[in-house]
Amino acid sequence: MGLFRKSPEELLMREALRLARATAETPRPTAQGGGGGAETRWRGASRVLRSMASWVPGLGSPRRDLNSGERSMLVARSRDAMRNHLVARAAIMRLRTNVVGTGLVCRAQVDHEALGIDEKAAERLNAQLDRLWSLYADDPRECDAEASLNHYQLQALVLVSAMVGGDVFIATPDAEREGCLYSTRLQLIETDRVSNPGSMLDSEWLVDGVEFDTLGAPVAYHVCTGYANELNRRTPLSWQRLPVFGATTGRRRVLHVMADKERPGQKRGAPYLSPVLEPLQKLERYSSAELMAAVISAMFTVFIKKNSEFDAGNLPLSALGDEYTDVASEPGDLQLGEGAVVDLGRGEEPVIANPARPNAQFDPFFMAVVKEIGAALELPADELLLHYNSSYSAARAAMLQAWRFYSLRRWWLACDFCQPSRELIIDEAVARGLINLPGYADPARRKAYCQAIWIGPARGAIDELKEANAAGKRIEIGVSNETLETAAMTGEPWQQVYRQRLREVDQRRAAGLYSPPKGATPEPAAAPQQPDEE
Repeated sequence: MGLFRKSPEELLMREALRLARATAETPRPTAQGGGGGAETRWRGASRVLRSMASWVPGLGSPRRDLNSGERSMLVARSRDAMRNHLVARAAIMRLRTNVVGTGLVCRAQVDHEALGIDEKAAERLNAQLDRLWSLYADDPRECDAEASLNHYQLQALVLVSAMVGGDVFIATPDAEREGCLYSTRLQLIETDRVSNPGSMLDSEWLVDGVEFDTLGAPVAYHVCTGYANELNRRTPLSWQRLPVFGATTGRRRVLHVMADKERPGQKRGAPYLSPVLEPLQKLERYSSAELMAAVISAMFTVFIKKNSEFDAGNLPLSALGDEYTDVASEPGDLQLGEGAVVDLGRGEEPVIANPARPNAQFDPFFMAVVKEIGAALELPADELLLHYNSSYSAARAAMLQAWRFYSLRRWWLACDFCQPSRELIIDEAVARGLINLPGYADPARRKAYCQAIWIGPARGAIDELKEANAAGKRIEIGVSNETLETAAMTGEPWQQVYRQRLREVDQRRAAGLYSPPKGATPEPAAAPQQPDEE
């Protein structure tokens, strides 16, 4: 019985025909909304739709999506936008004023239950800790390595530097100064100075100046002695390796304040203005062009036309009056001016182009773009431009939405900068014997001693009476307390306000000027003193 063997070409042809029949029998989905061809189940993943065909971004790691070259350009453009773009500067300054303002004030709140002490002892301990912190935070020579800013001013500088540069680093060198109580200093390091030594490429454990371990935790930061982009350098650059934690004590030696960490494994931050740099630049150019067009349109200039029959010597320009000025000082030098008279040569004729300014559509279009920018920055347009021209409810809603964002940034600043720097001062105060905290070496008791709240400037109110009545109603029905409402309305701790109020009431009673508030139960009259029997 003979065997018929098929050639490889015949086998490949049969397989191709089989696949073609299977493909023809299987119905394929067609693209919706135009474009034709096959379509994916998720329209956002389509590569066939005309609207999506050219949108094919790369899928990269955190270090690739925010590499050193792109981040440097984002930082440079963000700084330039803050210097020269009005809307960009408004966004950054609004953050600085509302998040920090005059500074976040610390009020110690030790956990008396974890420490095993009563509330009165905890209050005395809180007052002692606040006093020691004020000695450090209020004096620029104590806290600032440059001896120029106190801690509250440093808070504003840290916030602005992190928002514009993407992140900022704070070293905590130990330096003794004559007349100072502490030796811990806070030295701010700009984002540009933290980079790989010798501008080397990123490695497995070193990314953009950040050295980390196998878990991804930072181990050290490499800080350049200068700025790599400076041209007029007299000394060669060198890099210093700053450990994040002390080798002996484990204290934090470098603080890293990052604007936003959007992905796991991200080592450096992107500037706050990064998503809106392009519309900011276009909006600034558009505003400048409209402003220049309006200026040109506002200028009134008289042109004197000459022909062959006109003799310029018969009518000098001085005859028109002293208020007119010939701005054409040289032949061919023509320019517009406020009420100017331009003497044209024979055969020259001015062509007037009416710019029709101001443009009636400028303000609606400008506001539409600002609303988009504000939405990306989490700032309502009313708050961004400080232009509250709507109703009370709309203005209050915009303010409340903005304050949610401000509160988040305030909490973020307290966690990354304020609280860690305060814990360093408590460590030094205990080491120097300035305060006695039993069991401070225990990590659990140390956390109980270091607990505190950070209170910033008050939010303010559009209608003070409505806000006060609402605060009283919240306290009355039990959904709030006087501590929270006092901090929200005045920016001061309730305990301090309460003690000051007691002193004022006692002084008024002593002077006979005190009157109980409306609706309060009148105080019982004092019993008259009985005369002595003698």
